[in-house]
Amino acid sequence: FGPLGSPRYKEYVGDIHSSGLHLLGVINDVLDLAKAEAGVITLNVTDTDPARVIRDAANMFRVQAQRDGVHLHVGEMRDVPLIRTDERRLRQVVINLVSNAIKYSRPGDRVDVDAVVDDASDSLVIAVHDTGIGIAADDIPLCLEPFGQVETPFTRTREGTGLGLPLSQRFTEVMGGRMEVESELGKGTIVTIILPLRAPEHAARAAAAPAA
Repeated sequence: FGPLGSPRYKEYVGDIHSSGLHLLGVINDVLDLAKAEAGVITLNVTDTDPARVIRDAANMFRVQAQRDGVHLHVGEMRDVPLIRTDERRLRQVVINLVSNAIKYSRPGDRVDVDAVVDDASDSLVIAVHDTGIGIAADDIPLCLEPFGQVETPFTRTREGTGLGLPLSQRFTEVMGGRMEVESELGKGTIVTIILPLRAPEHAARAAAAPAA
């Protein structure tokens, strides 16, 4: 397009950059999945502020949510205490879940992210609730399998590898917790993460040992 200065060059550089970041994300997801399947994920357990982690992770998607016409709301989480867990893995889980919720929502839909302490089980409960396209009950197991994606005209317009939910589930389990998925086609999805307030010491040891 001639000498430097054409706005088309800036547009192309932006496309190359975003494509490179997308490819890097896919590679990192595949590597993380391989580590999870081999049982060699290591944990760095520290005193972690889950409310801050959740707010920071959700804020990464404010612009995308506004662009897509999705209402993103994060709870106040005033009474959520520090917990002993792996902050980086927790952030990855929240990023994956919020990203998925926005990706599979329509203009006017809502995504709510909140966390509370369940005193009865001495655990932290994180919920990501969207009013998006939802998943049929029979298709939920497929979505929890690596690279598992439900094909619909809507999902075909969305980029994705089908690794977000499986990775989130595996990271949650490594941190000593569990993940639950409830969904209804056309009405939305709730993904709940239940984490112990203190990651069990054996979780960190097991994460570093090869699977039998």
